[in-house]
Amino acid sequence: MSLFDIRDPYVAITAFYALNLPEYSMHPHRHPRCEIMYITKGSCLIHVDGREFCLKEQQFIFLSADILHQLSISQCRPCAILNLEFSCLPSGGDICLDELFNESPAFAAFCRHPGRYFIGNDTDHLGYSLKDLINQLRNGIPFKNTMQNPSDNYTPDQKCLIRLLFQRMMLELSKCVLNHSKNTGMLYLKRALDYISSHLTDEIRVPRLAEHAGINKSYLQSLFSRYMDCTITDYINQKRLEHAVFLLESSSLSITDVAFQSGYNSRQHFGSTFEKYYGISPRAFRQLHCKNMNPSTGENYYYMGEDGKWTNTPLTPS
Repeated sequence: MSLFDIRDPYVAITAFYALNLPEYSMHPHRHPRCEIMYITKGSCLIHVDGREFCLKEQQFIFLSADILHQLSISQCRPCAILNLEFSCLPSGGDICLDELFNESPAFAAFCRHPGRYFIGNDTDHLGYSLKDLINQLRNGIPFKNTMQNPSDNYTPDQKCLIRLLFQRMMLELSKCVLNHSKNTGMLYLKRALDYISSHLTDEIRVPRLAEHAGINKSYLQSLFSRYMDCTITDYINQKRLEHAVFLLESSSLSITDVAFQSGYNSRQHFGSTFEKYYGISPRAFRQLHCKNMNPSTGENYYYMGEDGKWTNTPLTPS
């Protein structure tokens, strides 16, 4: 009964509405169906698993099956909502998601990263796709005899269109969720990078770094692997060595002082790490790359004459 279970690739749409609600409060409940609520105007409160969220215009929540939730709309803040519920089945549904899973990397990634619920912003066309789907579902239901099997209300062409619209809606939902995850991940990563940059000379422990970023260390490591193509430790060493190279090239600090000012607690550790990365010792690197920090004009004093041209004269002690 879950969208994230590959054994349930079929979908049967079981409920939908598009309503303007001036005031509403439902009892906390759960059901064996997935549900998406999209706010087109106003705001509402959603209570999910003991937490409360305020959803505003162009925001949505996707609920997996059997999640305890509650919708509340205050009288002074009416809300317009698009809502769709559907069941996931091992067989017999009107819509099969195997094709979408196999052909859409976004949907496949969405299904491989299950969550109990997702709350996010519409970053593309989720609202439009959900509206089009609900309109098509509504067009196939007569005002009378609504108790019959919903599939009996639609022509083959309508069923085909509903299937395509549902797949489009799921693709838009997947992109929104993945974009939200990426943006959030980049925020966490930036916090970690800023911390490393400002604490290069300190002892940086991965648990403390993850705590500062606001995530667990496993997720932080996955962000470094995905976006930095290295481990956290490798990145810290890389930044420390870059700083050491700068000091070796542009300062007269001793090798030991360069090591300590680059975050290493011993000259030996610094030397072995440096040689591992650059294939040369810090001292040899300095001799090869150091810049002359003692400029000289010899005995000449240069000045600009009245004609606007540079001239020089020997500067002798008076």
